[in-house]
Amino acid sequence: MLKSNNRTVLITMGDPAGIGAEVAAKALLKTRFPKGIVPVVIGNRAVWQQVWPAGRPEPLFIHIANKARVQHRPGMPTSASGMDSLLYLEKAVELIKDGRAQALVTAPVSKESISRFIPGFKGHTTYLADAFGKKNVEMLFVADKIKLVLVTRHIALRDVPGKITSKKLSDVVRATHRFLVEHFKAGNPRIAVLGLNPHAGEGGHIGREEIQSVIPAITKLRSAGMDIYGPFPADTFFEPRNCRGYDLIVAMYHDQALTVLKSQYFDRLVNLTIGLPFIRTSPAHGTAFGIAGKGIADEGSMLASLKLAVGL
Repeated sequence: MLKSNNRTVLITMGDPAGIGAEVAAKALLKTRFPKGIVPVVIGNRAVWQQVWPAGRPEPLFIHIANKARVQHRPGMPTSASGMDSLLYLEKAVELIKDGRAQALVTAPVSKESISRFIPGFKGHTTYLADAFGKKNVEMLFVADKIKLVLVTRHIALRDVPGKITSKKLSDVVRATHRFLVEHFKAGNPRIAVLGLNPHAGEGGHIGREEIQSVIPAITKLRSAGMDIYGPFPADTFFEPRNCRGYDLIVAMYHDQALTVLKSQYFDRLVNLTIGLPFIRTSPAHGTAFGIAGKGIADEGSMLASLKLAVGL
């Protein structure tokens, strides 16, 4: 089914009780794929047929179901829906490892549901890093001219300070810098680093992580030739006049950055994984069980994810 002379973009449906199928269908209907690039959806055909318009040519589809007679209901996640979303992902990994696909766009899954089968499941990024044996894999968020990478991802807030080391910060910046140069032709990207503490620590009066870890990393990276600045107080940095002109923003933890980005760019924000041997993108939102099946889900982030994957 997957021809070797084409380049294949896989789209996993995510949790079949969520909005993944709906936003994927809407986005595919609005996407014009260049010649030689073929989209392939992996999911549950019965769920897909509920969202794909009758009479419209369907994309290539790989049907997977843990139990043949299970009927997934919108907004009602179950063990079966969690298992099936994991099976879609496993199939995608298999196809990529076999060289039959070059990019992956993942619709949202439920970490809670999948954790029933993979205890401590932290999301697509960590799962894919483990599947391909990659350690330095990062979450880069892209929208319009904004590109932002997280130093820490899905961990408890109490654990964040201990993870902010000079080495960790340097590794994240180097990997992202390399990706921007190779894939976005960014030259020498201009980089802004946010502080961890309020007011970037105020010289050690509100925490010492900036003095002990952040500033030494910035100094070392600058001496290596990077165009890097900071640490900047996060509460004022995102004011348009402050963040203008930077090719990359480095944020210390999840909500420090994504609260702002999702409020400003929700309908076009893309989560782009760097450090994998293929292109992987995803919409920057969750399963939205509360609106699943109502036909009102906004496909903008999924559409942007598809377009970015194809472009890269």
